[in-house]
Amino acid sequence: MRFSILVIFLMAFSLSSQAQQFTIKGIVSDSLTNEKLLSATVYLESVKDSTLITYSITDTEGIFTLSGNTAFEKVALIASFQGYKNYSRTINLNDARELDLGVINLSNDIESLNSIVVRARKAPITVKQDTLEFNAKSFNTKADATLEDVMKELPGVKVGKDGKITVNGKEVSKILVNGKEFFGDDPQIALKNLPKEIIDKIQVTESKTDAQKANGEDGDANISEINITIDEDKNKGWFSRLTAGGGTDDRYSMSGIVNYFNKDLKVSVLGSSNNINSPGFSFDEIYDAMGGSAYSITRSSNGSFGINGVNFGGSGGITSSDSAGLNMSNDWGETVSVSLNYFYGGNDTESASDSRRTTFLPDRTFNTESSNRGDRSGNSHRISGRVEVKPDTLTTISVRPNINLSDNYSDNTSSSLSSDENGNNINSVKTSSISDSKNRSYSARMNLSRRTQEKGTNYGFYGNVNKKSSDSQSDFNSTTTTFNTAGNPDTPVVQDQLIDEESDSQSFSITPYLNKKLSETTGLILNYNFEAGKENNQRSIFDRDGSDNLVFNTTLSNNYVVNNTQQRPSVGLKYKKDDLRLDVSAGVIYQTLDSEDQLLRTSFEKEFTDPYVRANLSYKFGKFGRVYLNYRNSVNVPSVRQLQPVENTTNPQNIVIGNPDLDASQQHNVYFNLSRYDWEKGSGFYSGGGFTYTDNSVAAITTTDLDLIRTTTYTNINGEYNGYLYSSFSKTWKKDSREIGFDLSLDASISIDKGFTNGVAFQSDNFSLSPSLTFEYSLRDYIDVDLEYQITANKTQYDIASISEQDFVNQRVAIDITTSWPQHVILGLRGEYNKFGNISGDFDDDSIVLIGSLGYKFAKDKATVKLKAYDILNQIIDTNRAITGDYVADTSSLVLKQYFMLSFTYKFSKFGGKDPNRNNDF
Repeated sequence: MRFSILVIFLMAFSLSSQAQQFTIKGIVSDSLTNEKLLSATVYLESVKDSTLITYSITDTEGIFTLSGNTAFEKVALIASFQGYKNYSRTINLNDARELDLGVINLSNDIESLNSIVVRARKAPITVKQDTLEFNAKSFNTKADATLEDVMKELPGVKVGKDGKITVNGKEVSKILVNGKEFFGDDPQIALKNLPKEIIDKIQVTESKTDAQKANGEDGDANISEINITIDEDKNKGWFSRLTAGGGTDDRYSMSGIVNYFNKDLKVSVLGSSNNINSPGFSFDEIYDAMGGSAYSITRSSNGSFGINGVNFGGSGGITSSDSAGLNMSNDWGETVSVSLNYFYGGNDTESASDSRRTTFLPDRTFNTESSNRGDRSGNSHRISGRVEVKPDTLTTISVRPNINLSDNYSDNTSSSLSSDENGNNINSVKTSSISDSKNRSYSARMNLSRRTQEKGTNYGFYGNVNKKSSDSQSDFNSTTTTFNTAGNPDTPVVQDQLIDEESDSQSFSITPYLNKKLSETTGLILNYNFEAGKENNQRSIFDRDGSDNLVFNTTLSNNYVVNNTQQRPSVGLKYKKDDLRLDVSAGVIYQTLDSEDQLLRTSFEKEFTDPYVRANLSYKFGKFGRVYLNYRNSVNVPSVRQLQPVENTTNPQNIVIGNPDLDASQQHNVYFNLSRYDWEKGSGFYSGGGFTYTDNSVAAITTTDLDLIRTTTYTNINGEYNGYLYSSFSKTWKKDSREIGFDLSLDASISIDKGFTNGVAFQSDNFSLSPSLTFEYSLRDYIDVDLEYQITANKTQYDIASISEQDFVNQRVAIDITTSWPQHVILGLRGEYNKFGNISGDFDDDSIVLIGSLGYKFAKDKATVKLKAYDILNQIIDTNRAITGDYVADTSSLVLKQYFMLSFTYKFSKFGGKDPNRNNDF
């Protein structure tokens, strides 16, 4: 601890030493009208090498303030505003530490601007209505940087270890490249693979639907999307990167991506193959494809990962995967725009887990020890695209087709032994299952939008069609043995079956709408949503009679058809004036559901009528503040299996019977977000939270007999709620190439859950509090250090005496160090210590995860050779505890362990007929 404090002190001292504090104030206005210019960008850079020092955005009075410290004596002050000529002057900071420049007049001489091409240095940040635009070249990063590296340097932007991006607390839903999707709407591939050298601007806007974009409407104020514009000089050419590595324990990893850009035409191809639990597309300069999963596996207790909608791996396992993808987009003038994505994923996962579970009943408890082993493999194909046609300037038609095909195989075995509080055996169960399945999904989203001559008035419709089918065959075998009071086993009950299941569903929806401008500030919203669907599910179970003969089991089989419809008319008002936006809509949801089991000759019909309400409020305050408030209700209809009054004994340990009298559950959701990031001071905060209250939630009622055979049905309960809160405050100090900062975060949650244990109702009160502190230090081109400490305290109380209170604290300490000195040498080290306070003594309750990488660049920095080490101390574990209303379970799973790997990476590119690396030194 003393060493850490000393390191922080030395870093802070090095940041402040030889610093020249300065404050520069002024006002930016129009030279002709003297009108004060809002959201003009004023920034300071060194005269010596154009290093960005600080920047500011003018407020409603045109006022700006630049403050900070720097070792540079001569600096250039530049004021920029769209449609105006840049203003620039040189300042000697030795002459004055505090300057008031008075009024700076910018010229908007339209004739001059139209007759000549003004090539001025771009401002680091530009505000254009609801778009925040960053100039990528203004933010210094390490050599060979990716989009992710640039994003981490942007004010108010956070990139988590899992790749999740937030801007002032608002999550980024997707990343576009020149307005087009890059391998679908998953931001990870663009984040990890686009090199900084081709990026011109990074534009942050509200997330919008196709209809909102076509009509020029506001989007979702709480969700952002990012558009990456390619530098004009780099928008014709290609770039690629290939990596191959081999290591101990037969570990291997290969990946590559090739991109070709030719103005409106863009083609990208990627592929990977590895057996190290990685999607394979993280071309990280330090860790490549191994870093992300290593750094988060103990926190998530999950070895799974997904890319572009294709998922690999699973909890507690080692996955070998192969994948390939193709992305294409092109424009034909202003009329037609087309994009196409294809992605293939193949995987083979070995899994193993051991667990101990304690189940609490009102009159007793029992323990179950179980073991599971399995192997899963499969392959999937995903094809998606987008076609947009603009037959005229007022009309937009877009179609988004999507095809998903997958084939899967699994082989699983499990065994369990249950005993009472005194250690007496109650029953044992052994199962094995081998299954094959095929899944097919076809869908299309459509949108037609037309704007009228009256600004703010538009109409159209959007909708979708879906068709899904699945076919699976399983060989299932289970042996259940119960023990009498003397501890002797009774005659085992054997279940040896062939299970054949087929399902097919079709659905469509259409929503015509009208947005009518009523005044300059208000508008009317009318829409009518209609949905209809049909599902057919046939489950055929055949019992083996011991002579390899199959006997159809009528009791366990079913063949049901479900039809459902939904109608939702609604009317709303929207209001927008200055920095205030308000949207309110209300209507009625009418739903019908009817089901018929053609095999068991049973049927039922249900109708549900509920209100529909939506309300959104957003407001900008000051120069940097934003607040967002949302309310919505939702109605969830019970599933057919929950409603169907048929006894399902597929699992002989748990017999399930539906309840046709169930009502639809109603949820009331409130969400808020508050943020304020001051670019001038390098500090800011964001906070948000949500609260959900649920009526008529569907709860399972399970009764357990003396042999631990469970019978489950369902009922509605009222009064459940849950809430969460998150907040963060960050502060950054910069001095030229050095930067120091910290982030203090707090997450909290509270909930009241209701349920049943052995038929007896109970309530649980849950509370969680998780503060964390992150410290960052950076000396550009030399070293980056991240330190993080997190505590998570959990408490769960029950109103039933047989269930004990759960109270525990988990802790995590992490460090991330990367260096790029001496020249051409790259060193990375990541470490994480976890202490799990909620794990029983029979399982490991702590671990130290340490991974590292040492690389050397050569051949004009095009080639890199690396030695990577995963789990250096050989201590990584996958241990977790699950807590529910009536049981606590500790589980330890198979996990990827220590390996060492040597890899080679080579990149090559050419833009506009030129090699961007031609001037690099060897």
